[in-house]
Amino acid sequence: MNEVQKTQALAEKILTFQENFSLNDAELSLVSHLSVEKVHGIKAGKYTPSSEEGKTLLEFINNYQKKSAGN
Repeated sequence: MNEVQKTQALAEKILTFQENFSLNDAELSLVSHLSVEKVHGIKAGKYTPSSEEGKTLLEFINNYQKKSAGN
């Protein structure tokens, strides 16, 4: 999977996550510690996150979903 495909997959995961948990870009930015501009840029396909940023977002999304499923 190349970087563009990875970014697109991450963007889709972010969008699905935000829809499922009613979080906007600002809220996701606050809890993930990435700037709103970066979150929005990933979703718009205009920003390619570093591997660390992508990992951080995926870990946050996965942990949030596990916590919510446990409640």
